[in-house]
Amino acid sequence: MTETNAERRREAREAKYRKKKKIHKILATVLILVCVAAAITATAALLSSDTYKDEDSFQEYASEYFKEVDEEKNVGSTQEVIHFGAPLSVAMEYPVTGHKTMDAYIKGIVEDLETQFQNDNKKAAKDDKVAMLMDYDTYKTGREAVGMVLTQEKRKEVKRRMETIDSQVYAYNFSTETGRPLTAIQIFNPGYKTVCSKYMNEFFTDKYKDQLVKDYEKKLSDSEENFNNFVLTENGVRFYFDPGTVVEEEEGVVSAEISYKDLEGTIREEIAVRAIDPDKPMVALTFDDGPFPRTSNRILDCLEQYGVVATFFELGQNVAAYPDVIKREAELGMEIGSHSWSHPNLKELSAKKVKRQIDKTNKALEKACGQKATVFRPPYGNNCKAVEKYANAPIVLWSVDTLDWKSRKAKSVMKVVKGVKNLDGRVILMHSIYDSSAEAVEKMVPWLLKKGYQLVTVSELLEYKYNETPQNGKFYGYGYFYIDK
Repeated sequence: MTETNAERRREAREAKYRKKKKIHKILATVLILVCVAAAITATAALLSSDTYKDEDSFQEYASEYFKEVDEEKNVGSTQEVIHFGAPLSVAMEYPVTGHKTMDAYIKGIVEDLETQFQNDNKKAAKDDKVAMLMDYDTYKTGREAVGMVLTQEKRKEVKRRMETIDSQVYAYNFSTETGRPLTAIQIFNPGYKTVCSKYMNEFFTDKYKDQLVKDYEKKLSDSEENFNNFVLTENGVRFYFDPGTVVEEEEGVVSAEISYKDLEGTIREEIAVRAIDPDKPMVALTFDDGPFPRTSNRILDCLEQYGVVATFFELGQNVAAYPDVIKREAELGMEIGSHSWSHPNLKELSAKKVKRQIDKTNKALEKACGQKATVFRPPYGNNCKAVEKYANAPIVLWSVDTLDWKSRKAKSVMKVVKGVKNLDGRVILMHSIYDSSAEAVEKMVPWLLKKGYQLVTVSELLEYKYNETPQNGKFYGYGYFYIDK
């Protein structure tokens, strides 16, 4: 069993408070012989020291908090943020690793937690005193990954003493190669939760036999919602459990670590590589008509933030104009396809002109990012024999048309996507040249992930969902991408 920072802090603070009370009793006994009033004053002074009243005293309070526990800080340097306010104050420490992408993710996570704290406590009274306190642990793992745990406490003043009203632990794992967060599917082989369930049931029934809550078995079962809050450490994988879910709530957040030896065979050898579970639902986001720097980069920002991929069907003339966007797409692992050079109706062109549209675009792509298109989408979805002959790539259409070009409204795009009962195996069509489409992506990606969808490229969708090795010159039309067809 591994104690969390919150548990160690609580024990240290309780011991400190008991010591204060003991000193107070002795002091009160002596002082009462001299002056009852003086004893009362001393008592109040003693018992009020576990709080703060202004910016300077909150700074001292935060410093004491950061000293309470010796965290494991094995990666990077410490960044401290202290914001005093009435009624809400914030004191946080988080790591700066030196990896640009990783640090951007970490800063975003920390800022989101502070924003969430502010939003959750909007109704706090002006004379309330509520604080969010947060520290961290970081771990070198020897597995192309860095582990990070943020321990957050929310405290409120009650009778001149700051009481912990909530505690949370947020565990993250980052690729040392890309700097992006690693998902469970990138770290574990399928079936790892069966191993975790068996281990944790034995562990908790042995160590916490008399403190287990009713129906604790549900939180230790081999199910989709369990064993998702974990961090890789030097010696194993540490899993965290919310207060009251496995053991009695007064124990707070609890954790248990399974050694790498006990997890042998369940952890992937190359955890930094993307992994796809063919048994889980997946959907492919696709974007036509780009690149266009403002909107394309905004879409890429969102995809990078969530560590997911999409397929971009680009126009050759835009590739030639904005090669840096294409280079970024390639660096982020996006699938890059061709949408012709200038978006003509290929059905109306001669075979020679169709070939020229395709060849010019591939040359522009090779110059921008060193590779030709891996898939092709004809403008307007108009396929023809010449396309099949000269594309030198699978010809891919779509099965969900968001009509983003028509509505120019993010809300309308989301309405179309949410209106599809089952998105598993679908290819969603959007365009990377509209601000409204970029805005829709920023809402769509987290929504799809929350719904349990894996975001994949169209080639990955063909391979993993349809058991089809993508074939050059083969036409995958409107009716192809339907699992329930």
